[in-house]
Amino acid sequence: MERSRSSLKAVCDADPIIHLDELGVLYLIEDFQEILLCPAVIKEVQTKRPTLFEKINPPFVILPHAFPPDQTLIAMCRALSLDTGELEALALMERDPAAIFLTDDSAARMVAERMGYKVHGTIGILLRSIRRNQLNPKEVLGLLDSLPQRCSLFIKPSLLDEIKLRVKDEFHL
Repeated sequence: MERSRSSLKAVCDADPIIHLDELGVLYLIEDFQEILLCPAVIKEVQTKRPTLFEKINPPFVILPHAFPPDQTLIAMCRALSLDTGELEALALMERDPAAIFLTDDSAARMVAERMGYKVHGTIGILLRSIRRNQLNPKEVLGLLDSLPQRCSLFIKPSLLDEIKLRVKDEFHL
């Protein structure tokens, strides 16, 4: 399928990288213009998927240091018990609010949305792959079906079923 590069920039938390790699479709994020990664995110990915950065070539921009978050962000992250990677990634979003924030953490998503950022997670990236002509709807349904067995992403079975039903309805499958 066609694989054109998007003009969008993303800031990524560790989980979508890990989950897409578990599903064997990490290449789906290669179409972003660039994907900014903070030091804590790199460390978490390397801890959970030690060889990941050796086997792929997405447009990662690995930042040498974290940016200081503002006090409001620190307070929200503390209140929701977000980890260092999420805090660093959200601090980076403060510097580049037009980027898309990629995370699978519901608390991080809540903070990002409250701050007015666009947010996608692993499921959103899978669904986006249909619009971007990276995967067809049947391939995405297959990934969604296999997600509980192949991936450490936690998603309520009822929500996963609803997403699959929407894909089936939208694409008449």
